[in-house]
Amino acid sequence: MPRLRRELRTQGQAAAILGATLGLPGTNALGRLSKAPVITDANLAGTAGTIVRPGGRGPWPALVFVNGATPDGRAHPTVLRLSAALARSGRQVYIPDLPGIAGGELSPATLAAAIAYVRNVADTGGGRVGLAGVSIGASLALLTAADPRLADRISVVACIAPYTDMANVMLLATTGMYRRNGRFEPYAVPEYLWVGLARSVTAILPPSPGIEALTAELRAIDPAAADPVARFSDRSFESLGADAASVLALMTNRDPTRFDELFAALPEHVRSTVSALSPLRAAAGLRAPVEIVTAPRDRYFPVAESLALAAASPRVRVTVTSLLAHATPRLHPRYLAELGRLDGFFVRSLVALS
Repeated sequence: MPRLRRELRTQGQAAAILGATLGLPGTNALGRLSKAPVITDANLAGTAGTIVRPGGRGPWPALVFVNGATPDGRAHPTVLRLSAALARSGRQVYIPDLPGIAGGELSPATLAAAIAYVRNVADTGGGRVGLAGVSIGASLALLTAADPRLADRISVVACIAPYTDMANVMLLATTGMYRRNGRFEPYAVPEYLWVGLARSVTAILPPSPGIEALTAELRAIDPAAADPVARFSDRSFESLGADAASVLALMTNRDPTRFDELFAALPEHVRSTVSALSPLRAAAGLRAPVEIVTAPRDRYFPVAESLALAAASPRVRVTVTSLLAHATPRLHPRYLAELGRLDGFFVRSLVALS
């Protein structure tokens, strides 16, 4: 009987979180039946963040939530709504403002800050920590969970639409092609993917006045700008040094048949960093259960990215549902039959986090 009550309670919590995520009618009214969460700002390990605590007395399981690329960052309405629903279910949610992530930039500095932040949460709470993330935030959560200093302290990793191989994303962002079974297949993605990737790869290069100017120019690009690649295609980057020139040659290339040649011409430290920022290469380090949910044709990252990680690690389970439009849940009558899949993702994640 206690087990049945626990399962029913978890199912009820998952339903409330699912409802809040999808914005279902009546969700706010149900939320008012429990104590309101307490929201505070705090700096942990040098990173600013928001903490959403349940009302009442703890301790509570800890969850670090990493948002994706959005100008709102940790203040995004969906992030706050989901975090509040998690807090009402008895989980304490931490939302760090990690460097670059809001602008789609994932670099070694971003990963180092994420690892330090999660270690601080684990040390402060004296227990295990769950991780959750959206889009590149999900990829960052996977990389953090695989770090050997943290792997045994992570309770679960819940991901929405991550990428797992950064080289694949470079090919996709620059040429609009994705490699499947040795063949190139067209896969249209928003141009902003190129911007985020260019910011990420440029951040790998050794700093110099020229690189800093280029980084500032990339960070200033409006997410809605049309054809950002054209701003750089006809320019010479030789003055920035051979490393930068090789990176920009790849980033402004649109021919998929040249990609391998241009990638091989990158400096070794750039190629090794691209590998280090690819969760697929860190799959062996995952110790916690990993739950991934993604759309059958995601707007940014093909489902093959998630399936490749599942093939590389028995810890990974992938749920595919059309109720997601990249990182944004949507309620559509055509896909109501898939609610059970999304609900299962939340139930399994909550059970592992308990």
